[in-house]
Amino acid sequence: GKSATDRHTTASNMACLTAAAVACGHSRVSPGTRGRPIDHGRRAARIVRAAGSEDMNAPPFVVPRDCFQDKTYPPELKAAKQLKLLVTMVAVRVVLAQEEGFGNECHDDPSYTELHDDLTTFLSQNPLGKLWDGEWLEKLIRHPKLNCRLAAVRIIEVRDVYLSKEFDWGQYKSEAFDDMDECYKRLMSEHMERSMLG
Repeated sequence: GKSATDRHTTASNMACLTAAAVACGHSRVSPGTRGRPIDHGRRAARIVRAAGSEDMNAPPFVVPRDCFQDKTYPPELKAAKQLKLLVTMVAVRVVLAQEEGFGNECHDDPSYTELHDDLTTFLSQNPLGKLWDGEWLEKLIRHPKLNCRLAAVRIIEVRDVYLSKEFDWGQYKSEAFDDMDECYKRLMSEHMERSMLG
């Protein structure tokens, strides 16, 4: 069998490749991969064992609890927080767009509503992302100006509808999987080619 040194080297190489594949998850997905069904069986065959573990029933690896500086754990909770922020941003932009278009159908020069101006002013003073989205909405809905409070109600309603009825969960998942899948195959192919050339 392999020596302990060989096993450690193999595990280290696989860990590096896995990290690289995850890092490449931020790259653009080519249009040709969008909407392609995910082959879960093929993906499930890729198993990265923790270094030194030969127990095939053991978890593939352990996710450290200190992955993120804000101590968020597990990573799924971090993803959920980012998704909530994203959906809130979308809702804010929807409300602003509605106010930009209100009464402007027959005019070349758009005139913005007072609500649009008040919400834009609030945004410039309280950038979304600096505060947790819940705190940001609480601050907006407690604002002394009625327009800001009305905007907060609309934003809450829009993001609820968007997340529950409009957000494409299938595309969300396939975009992430397809992108990492393409990156995995490309990096592994390049790695194998370099290894064979010595």
